[in-house]
Amino acid sequence: MADALPAELSKVDPADAWAAWRPTDALPWDRKWVAHLYRRAAFGPSPADTDRALADGPEKTLDRLMAGEPNPALPDDLLADTAGYYGDPNGLRGWWLYAMLETGHPLREKLTLFWHNHFATSYGKVRSTALMREQNLLLRRHALGKFRPFLLDVSRDTAMLVWLDSNRNVKGAPNENFSREVMELFSLGVGNYTEKDVQEAARAFTGWHHDPEVERFEYNPDLHDDGSKTVFGKTGAWNGDDIVRLCCDRPACARFLVGKLYAFLVSETPPPKGLLAPLEERFRAGDYDIADLVRTVLGSRLFFSAHAYHKRVKWPVEFAVGAVRAVVPPRPADPNVRWVSVGDLTDPLGKMGQALFAPPNVKGWRTGTDWLNSATLLARNNFAETVATGTWPRGPTPGPGGRTVAVKKAAETKDAPGEEPPPPPDPKFDVAEVVLAAKPAGAPAVVARAAELLYGEGVPPAARSKVEAFLAAGGEKDADGPAFRQKVREAVHALMCLPEYQLC
Repeated sequence: MADALPAELSKVDPADAWAAWRPTDALPWDRKWVAHLYRRAAFGPSPADTDRALADGPEKTLDRLMAGEPNPALPDDLLADTAGYYGDPNGLRGWWLYAMLETGHPLREKLTLFWHNHFATSYGKVRSTALMREQNLLLRRHALGKFRPFLLDVSRDTAMLVWLDSNRNVKGAPNENFSREVMELFSLGVGNYTEKDVQEAARAFTGWHHDPEVERFEYNPDLHDDGSKTVFGKTGAWNGDDIVRLCCDRPACARFLVGKLYAFLVSETPPPKGLLAPLEERFRAGDYDIADLVRTVLGSRLFFSAHAYHKRVKWPVEFAVGAVRAVVPPRPADPNVRWVSVGDLTDPLGKMGQALFAPPNVKGWRTGTDWLNSATLLARNNFAETVATGTWPRGPTPGPGGRTVAVKKAAETKDAPGEEPPPPPDPKFDVAEVVLAAKPAGAPAVVARAAELLYGEGVPPAARSKVEAFLAAGGEKDADGPAFRQKVREAVHALMCLPEYQLC
């Protein structure tokens, strides 16, 4: 069991793949694997996260990620105390980004993001920030729970009912939108049901409506078809609850969900046949216990191997929130709280292709390399420049619960050639403060420290040598002076623009 897994994934024994990982001399628990775990189970580590994880070891760190902090920086009552803050879509996006940045339970937020894409619903059609927020809270409650009650609650969620036209689904004229998505996108996947199954399931969901006045689920028995229906070869006077149960009873349900979570937590390259079988069996045997599945994956030998490392493209939210957590200094009184205004993340995220609460269609966002094109890469690079230079455009912005996050306004004009360099950013936003806090001596040490913060390990040799040469140009007589600190900021920007930084 101490041997490394085979280099070819097709030769990896499934039982070995999902066995618990234990550090060895050849494969130690170090910054590389801490960063890897935090990129997948959270939004990337802060320097404090890394130091604590190295001291605690992998098992204790994973336990903490699974459970969340006992006294999280973002308690549940703060999530509920948002009156007046989410009255428009951008405010709602800021509310959730605030949660991602401040939460003491980052894995729960990360899984909430996953389920937001799985149960894709958009404000563009729902037209209610209150309903979208309620759905987000529902996703958060179930993110690490059991899938059966999760799917049932989603099937009664008002935003989902609006999104999939459930009020048009009535006895004698069934609308198939909801029943089709329950099978195709939520539980089974394409090819694991028939058109007849969809049609009969639509009859079972007739009368599952929402009351537009009170914006709540409403069962209308007069519009429900209570006749006999045959779904998956089983016949009965099925209703919506029965369809959810029948879908979850299908072996395809475990295969479909495990496959999607594998792509999100491990690798976007489809696995060889049979590799996920132990996970599928465990998931079904545990009655779809999401937390158990996630912990098994995140603590496995396959997860801590080259088969998982850098095998995902960062979603825009992962890119943006991760960058802030990595190099934007925290408040002195609270290392979990960044000063950056959440309003400075919403617009860049839209340009990167991921406006929260607005997936493009019922299938959600296309992930993997589809995140990357000339426009979205430019948006990523521009955001990286904002982070690295500390030129955040907004002024102080109130956060949920009356908290305030302050930012420095960007310079309105750039210096003409030959003029003095721009003034340094406010120390609250100066990444040079973070990089140089450990007092690295010399350009190679500075680059190494910046790489640790951003990557968890070194950067490719060719890029490293270029950045080192840039920092060393002109000598280092004043290695802590304004000119050198400006170079450090520009070096951080360059490192964030490398292809490797787009990977998770």
